[in-house]
Amino acid sequence: MFKHNYILYDIVKRSDVEYFEQTIIAFDLDENNNHTVTSINSSLGDKTIDFCKEHNDAQIISLWDSKAEIEKYNIGGNKRPNQLDFIIDTLEHFRNWYIIQNLSFPISDYIHQQPQRKFKCREYEELFNEFLSDTNANPDEVKSILNDKSRWKNPSAYLSQARRKVEFTVYQLKNHPGFTWIDPKGTAKD
Repeated sequence: MFKHNYILYDIVKRSDVEYFEQTIIAFDLDENNNHTVTSINSSLGDKTIDFCKEHNDAQIISLWDSKAEIEKYNIGGNKRPNQLDFIIDTLEHFRNWYIIQNLSFPISDYIHQQPQRKFKCREYEELFNEFLSDTNANPDEVKSILNDKSRWKNPSAYLSQARRKVEFTVYQLKNHPGFTWIDPKGTAKD
């Protein structure tokens, strides 16, 4: 689920006094870069850099999960790209903190633990291109994979997009051995 704000934990020094600082990075479409940054300082108490790192690590995992979810459901419009920009900018705030603290950025460890997710359209395009480069592609197999409505939300839209990316007309694609099944009524337009 997309979170609208994250907190960067830090210990800052001003006039030889150390403070515990919480920087709230909040999603706001009305602001430059789709977010605001507000810092709140309080007494240091028993807070340490390790305390900050532990909490920042948790924030990064949450950010990474939000990023994956946004990418998974990014099917058009400008809502998801704005959210994704916010997540990426927020990750940069955290990455800069890790660099300043001379700590390794934990996301690389987290990424390797997670299965890599692909956009459905990217996955479709890769399959499309594999079939397109195979001059012996079986049209029944190509159709069953690329036209699988349980796998693809809108296979005809994905097909149209993939075809346009390789700059093929419907006629050119239909003449490819693996794609003889498309446009059986001859009504498609380029």
